[in-house]
Amino acid sequence: MAVDLDWVASRCTSALLLEVSATPKPGLVDRLKDFRETKFQHFLVSASTLYKWFRIAAKTGLHKKGKGLGRVIYRGVLDMLSDQKGGNTHLGAFLLLTPIASASTLSQNTPIKISSLKKHLPEILSNMDWRDSVMILKAIKTVSPRSLGRIAFMDVFNQETYREIEEKKLKPIEVFRKFVDREVVAHEWVKNYSRSFYGASRLMENLREMDLEEALTQTFLQLLSRYTDTHIQRRGGKALATRISYMASKILENGGVKNSRGRELLVELDKLLRNNWRTRPGATADLLASSITITLLNGWIP
Repeated sequence: MAVDLDWVASRCTSALLLEVSATPKPGLVDRLKDFRETKFQHFLVSASTLYKWFRIAAKTGLHKKGKGLGRVIYRGVLDMLSDQKGGNTHLGAFLLLTPIASASTLSQNTPIKISSLKKHLPEILSNMDWRDSVMILKAIKTVSPRSLGRIAFMDVFNQETYREIEEKKLKPIEVFRKFVDREVVAHEWVKNYSRSFYGASRLMENLREMDLEEALTQTFLQLLSRYTDTHIQRRGGKALATRISYMASKILENGGVKNSRGRELLVELDKLLRNNWRTRPGATADLLASSITITLLNGWIP
Protein backbone atom coordinates (compact mmCIF):
# COMPACT_ATOMS: atom_id res chain seq x y z
CA MET A 1 0.00 0.00 0.00
CA ALA A 2 1.35 3.43 -0.96
CA VAL A 3 2.48 5.78 1.80
CA ASP A 4 -0.08 8.52 2.49
CA LEU A 5 1.10 11.83 1.01
CA ASP A 6 -0.51 13.94 3.72
CA TRP A 7 1.13 11.80 6.41
CA VAL A 8 4.54 12.56 4.91
CA ALA A 9 3.82 16.28 4.44
CA SER A 10 2.58 16.64 8.01
CA ARG A 11 5.80 15.10 9.38
CA CYS A 12 7.94 17.46 7.34
CA THR A 13 5.93 20.50 8.42
CA SER A 14 5.93 19.37 12.05
CA ALA A 15 9.72 19.08 11.89
CA LEU A 16 10.03 22.73 10.81
CA LEU A 17 7.70 23.83 13.61
CA LEU A 18 9.57 21.81 16.23
CA GLU A 19 12.95 23.05 15.01
CA VAL A 20 12.06 26.74 15.30
CA SER A 21 10.39 26.09 18.66
CA ALA A 22 13.55 24.54 20.12
CA THR A 23 14.58 26.84 22.98
CA PRO A 24 17.22 27.89 23.72
CA LYS A 25 18.83 27.64 20.27
CA PRO A 26 22.08 29.63 20.45
CA GLY A 27 22.39 32.50 17.99
CA LEU A 28 19.11 31.81 16.22
CA VAL A 29 15.40 32.56 16.27
CA ASP A 30 13.57 30.40 18.78
CA ARG A 31 10.32 30.51 20.72
CA LEU A 32 11.54 33.37 22.94
CA LYS A 33 14.00 35.32 20.77
CA ASP A 34 13.67 37.01 17.38
CA PHE A 35 15.95 38.72 14.93
CA ARG A 36 15.10 42.29 14.02
CA GLU A 37 14.30 41.27 10.44
CA THR A 38 12.93 37.77 11.01
CA LYS A 39 10.66 36.71 13.85
CA PHE A 40 9.38 33.46 15.31
CA GLN A 41 5.96 34.01 13.71
CA HIS A 42 7.52 34.31 10.25
CA PHE A 43 8.87 30.77 10.62
CA LEU A 44 5.45 29.50 11.68
CA VAL A 45 3.76 30.96 8.61
CA SER A 46 6.54 29.71 6.34
CA ALA A 47 6.26 26.16 7.68
CA SER A 48 2.51 26.06 7.09
CA THR A 49 2.99 27.43 3.57
CA LEU A 50 5.45 24.66 2.73
CA TYR A 51 3.05 21.85 3.70
CA LYS A 52 1.55 21.97 0.20
CA TRP A 53 4.97 21.65 -1.39
CA PHE A 54 6.07 18.78 0.83
CA ARG A 55 2.96 16.94 -0.31
CA ILE A 56 3.79 17.65 -3.96
CA ALA A 57 7.39 16.55 -3.34
CA ALA A 58 6.07 13.29 -1.89
CA LYS A 59 3.83 12.82 -4.93
CA THR A 60 6.81 13.54 -7.22
CA GLY A 61 8.70 10.74 -5.51
CA LEU A 62 5.78 8.35 -5.82
CA HIS A 63 5.07 8.94 -9.52
CA LYS A 64 8.35 10.26 -10.97
CA LYS A 65 10.95 9.01 -8.48
CA GLY A 66 12.12 12.58 -7.92
CA LYS A 67 12.38 13.89 -11.47
CA GLY A 68 10.91 17.39 -11.52
CA LEU A 69 11.72 18.04 -7.87
CA GLY A 70 13.68 21.13 -8.86
CA ARG A 71 10.52 22.91 -10.02
CA VAL A 72 8.78 21.91 -6.79
CA ILE A 73 11.63 23.48 -4.83
CA TYR A 74 11.59 26.65 -6.92
CA ARG A 75 7.85 27.19 -6.60
CA GLY A 76 7.91 26.36 -2.90
CA VAL A 77 10.61 28.97 -2.34
CA LEU A 78 8.53 31.59 -4.16
CA ASP A 79 5.60 30.85 -1.86
CA MET A 80 7.86 30.90 1.19
CA LEU A 81 8.98 34.42 0.32
CA SER A 82 5.58 35.77 -0.67
CA ASP A 83 3.54 34.46 2.27
CA GLN A 84 5.50 36.18 5.05
CA LYS A 85 7.67 39.29 5.41
CA GLY A 86 10.63 37.77 7.26
CA GLY A 87 12.68 36.88 4.18
CA ASN A 88 14.58 33.60 3.97
CA THR A 89 13.16 31.40 6.69
CA HIS A 90 13.55 27.86 5.35
CA LEU A 91 15.62 27.61 2.17
CA GLY A 92 18.21 25.20 3.56
CA ALA A 93 15.72 23.09 5.48
CA PHE A 94 13.37 22.97 2.49
CA LEU A 95 16.20 21.78 0.24
CA LEU A 96 17.00 19.04 2.75
CA LEU A 97 13.44 17.94 3.43
CA THR A 98 12.01 17.77 -0.11
CA PRO A 99 14.13 14.75 -1.17
CA ILE A 100 13.29 13.08 2.14
CA ALA A 101 9.58 13.60 1.41
CA SER A 102 10.06 12.14 -2.08
CA ALA A 103 12.04 9.15 -0.85
CA SER A 104 9.46 8.39 1.83
CA THR A 105 6.81 7.45 -0.71
CA LEU A 106 9.04 4.73 -2.20
CA SER A 107 8.62 2.82 1.05
CA GLN A 108 5.72 0.38 1.34
CA ASN A 109 4.85 0.94 4.97
CA THR A 110 4.68 3.51 7.73
CA PRO A 111 6.46 4.24 9.97
CA ILE A 112 9.37 4.42 7.55
CA LYS A 113 12.48 2.51 8.49
CA ILE A 114 15.80 4.34 8.55
CA SER A 115 17.20 1.65 6.24
CA SER A 116 14.44 2.39 3.71
CA LEU A 117 15.25 6.11 3.63
CA LYS A 118 18.96 5.38 3.25
CA LYS A 119 18.15 3.09 0.34
CA HIS A 120 15.74 5.38 -1.53
CA LEU A 121 17.30 8.81 -1.03
CA PRO A 122 20.14 8.16 -3.53
CA GLU A 123 17.55 7.00 -6.07
CA ILE A 124 15.61 10.25 -5.73
CA LEU A 125 18.70 12.44 -5.86
CA SER A 126 20.28 10.68 -8.84
CA ASN A 127 17.03 10.63 -10.80
CA MET A 128 16.84 14.43 -10.98
CA ASP A 129 18.26 15.84 -14.21
CA TRP A 130 19.85 19.06 -15.46
CA ARG A 131 16.49 20.84 -15.55
CA ASP A 132 16.17 20.27 -11.83
CA SER A 133 19.66 21.71 -11.37
CA VAL A 134 18.64 24.90 -13.15
CA MET A 135 15.48 25.31 -11.07
CA ILE A 136 17.29 24.66 -7.80
CA LEU A 137 19.97 27.24 -8.54
CA LYS A 138 17.27 29.71 -9.57
CA ALA A 139 15.58 29.10 -6.23
CA ILE A 140 18.84 29.85 -4.43
CA LYS A 141 19.32 32.97 -6.56
CA THR A 142 15.79 34.14 -5.79
CA VAL A 143 16.37 33.94 -2.05
CA SER A 144 19.97 35.14 -2.40
CA PRO A 145 21.09 34.65 1.23
CA ARG A 146 24.61 35.36 0.01
CA SER A 147 23.83 32.08 -1.78
CA LEU A 148 26.75 29.68 -2.10
CA GLY A 149 29.21 32.51 -2.37
CA ARG A 150 30.47 34.08 -5.57
CA ILE A 151 33.02 31.50 -6.62
CA ALA A 152 34.27 30.61 -10.05
CA PHE A 153 32.33 27.36 -10.38
CA MET A 154 28.53 27.43 -10.49
CA ASP A 155 27.93 31.06 -9.53
CA VAL A 156 24.11 31.31 -9.38
CA PHE A 157 24.32 34.96 -10.49
CA ASN A 158 26.23 34.14 -13.68
CA GLN A 159 24.18 33.16 -16.74
CA GLU A 160 27.10 31.07 -17.96
CA THR A 161 26.41 28.69 -15.08
CA TYR A 162 23.02 27.75 -16.50
CA ARG A 163 24.41 27.31 -20.01
CA GLU A 164 27.10 24.99 -18.67
CA ILE A 165 24.53 22.92 -16.78
CA GLU A 166 22.45 22.49 -19.92
CA GLU A 167 25.40 21.73 -22.19
CA LYS A 168 26.92 19.16 -19.82
CA LYS A 169 23.52 17.89 -18.58
CA LEU A 170 24.68 18.24 -14.98
CA LYS A 171 22.45 16.70 -12.33
CA PRO A 172 22.00 18.46 -8.97
CA ILE A 173 24.32 16.07 -7.15
CA GLU A 174 26.98 16.75 -9.80
CA VAL A 175 26.56 20.50 -9.33
CA PHE A 176 26.57 20.24 -5.55
CA ARG A 177 29.65 18.01 -5.42
CA LYS A 178 31.80 21.12 -5.81
CA PHE A 179 30.23 22.62 -2.67
CA VAL A 180 30.32 19.55 -0.45
CA ASP A 181 32.78 21.10 2.02
CA ARG A 182 31.19 24.55 2.13
CA GLU A 183 27.42 24.00 2.13
CA VAL A 184 25.43 21.63 4.34
CA VAL A 185 22.78 20.85 1.71
CA ALA A 186 25.45 19.92 -0.81
CA HIS A 187 27.13 17.68 1.73
CA GLU A 188 23.92 15.87 2.61
CA TRP A 189 22.82 15.36 -1.00
CA VAL A 190 26.21 14.02 -2.04
CA LYS A 191 26.91 12.02 1.13
CA ASN A 192 23.40 10.53 1.50
CA TYR A 193 22.39 12.58 4.53
CA SER A 194 25.08 11.20 6.82
CA ARG A 195 24.88 14.15 9.23
CA SER A 196 21.08 14.11 9.33
CA PHE A 197 21.02 10.40 10.16
CA TYR A 198 23.58 11.03 12.90
CA GLY A 199 21.37 13.81 14.26
CA ALA A 200 18.32 11.54 14.18
CA SER A 201 20.15 8.85 16.15
CA ARG A 202 21.23 11.40 18.78
CA LEU A 203 17.72 12.83 19.00
CA MET A 204 16.19 9.40 19.57
CA GLU A 205 18.73 8.72 22.30
CA ASN A 206 18.16 12.12 23.95
CA LEU A 207 14.39 11.67 23.93
CA ARG A 208 14.83 8.59 26.11
CA GLU A 209 16.69 10.62 28.73
CA MET A 210 15.09 14.08 28.79
CA ASP A 211 12.02 16.04 27.80
CA LEU A 212 11.39 17.22 24.24
CA GLU A 213 12.70 20.76 24.57
CA GLU A 214 15.92 19.64 26.25
CA ALA A 215 16.38 16.86 23.71
CA LEU A 216 16.10 19.27 20.78
CA THR A 217 18.64 21.69 22.23
CA GLN A 218 21.00 18.87 23.22
CA THR A 219 20.83 17.44 19.69
CA PHE A 220 21.51 20.89 18.23
CA LEU A 221 24.65 21.15 20.39
CA GLN A 222 25.77 17.67 19.39
CA LEU A 223 25.44 18.54 15.72
CA LEU A 224 27.22 21.88 16.15
CA SER A 225 30.08 20.34 18.13
CA ARG A 226 30.60 17.54 15.61
CA TYR A 227 30.26 19.51 12.36
CA THR A 228 31.47 23.06 11.77
CA ASP A 229 28.52 25.18 10.72
CA THR A 230 28.82 25.92 7.00
CA HIS A 231 26.90 29.20 7.28
CA ILE A 232 29.41 30.49 9.82
CA GLN A 233 32.29 29.06 7.82
CA ARG A 234 31.27 30.90 4.64
CA ARG A 235 30.59 34.18 6.41
CA GLY A 236 33.33 34.25 9.04
CA GLY A 237 35.89 31.69 7.98
CA LYS A 238 36.92 28.17 8.97
CA ALA A 239 38.73 29.24 12.13
CA LEU A 240 35.68 30.99 13.53
CA ALA A 241 33.41 28.04 12.71
CA THR A 242 35.86 25.64 14.36
CA ARG A 243 36.03 27.81 17.48
CA ILE A 244 32.24 27.85 17.83
CA SER A 245 32.07 24.07 17.39
CA TYR A 246 34.68 23.77 20.13
CA MET A 247 32.57 25.96 22.43
CA ALA A 248 29.56 23.70 21.80
CA SER A 249 31.67 20.67 22.69
CA LYS A 250 32.70 22.30 25.99
CA ILE A 251 29.01 22.81 26.83
CA LEU A 252 28.42 19.11 26.26
CA GLU A 253 31.46 18.18 28.35
CA ASN A 254 29.77 20.08 31.17
CA GLY A 255 26.53 18.15 30.76
CA GLY A 256 24.83 20.27 28.12
CA VAL A 257 21.26 21.12 29.08
CA LYS A 258 21.27 18.48 31.80
CA ASN A 259 23.00 20.53 34.51
CA SER A 260 23.42 24.13 35.65
CA ARG A 261 27.02 24.63 34.44
CA GLY A 262 26.19 23.42 30.95
CA ARG A 263 23.17 25.73 30.84
CA GLU A 264 25.30 28.67 31.99
CA LEU A 265 27.79 28.07 29.18
CA LEU A 266 24.89 27.74 26.74
CA VAL A 267 23.60 31.20 27.72
CA GLU A 268 27.10 32.62 27.21
CA LEU A 269 27.35 31.05 23.76
CA ASP A 270 23.95 32.40 22.81
CA LYS A 271 24.97 35.95 23.78
CA LEU A 272 28.20 35.66 21.81
CA LEU A 273 26.58 34.34 18.64
CA ARG A 274 23.88 37.01 18.62
CA ASN A 275 26.46 39.81 18.38
CA ASN A 276 27.15 39.28 14.68
CA TRP A 277 25.21 37.94 11.67
CA ARG A 278 28.36 35.99 10.71
CA THR A 279 27.94 33.76 13.74
CA ARG A 280 24.40 32.52 13.16
CA PRO A 281 24.58 28.70 12.98
CA GLY A 282 21.78 28.33 10.45
CA ALA A 283 23.24 25.22 8.81
CA THR A 284 23.04 23.39 12.13
CA ALA A 285 19.38 24.41 12.43
CA ASP A 286 18.77 22.95 8.97
CA LEU A 287 20.41 19.71 10.07
CA LEU A 288 18.25 19.66 13.17
CA ALA A 289 15.13 20.02 10.98
CA SER A 290 16.13 17.09 8.78
CA SER A 291 17.06 15.03 11.85
CA ILE A 292 13.62 15.69 13.36
CA THR A 293 11.95 14.79 10.06
CA ILE A 294 13.69 11.42 9.91
CA THR A 295 12.75 10.75 13.54
CA LEU A 296 9.08 11.60 12.93
CA LEU A 297 8.92 9.46 9.78
CA ASN A 298 10.46 6.63 11.78
CA GLY A 299 7.44 6.64 14.07
CA TRP A 300 8.29 9.00 16.93
CA ILE A 301 5.26 10.91 18.24
CA PRO A 302 5.99 14.16 20.19
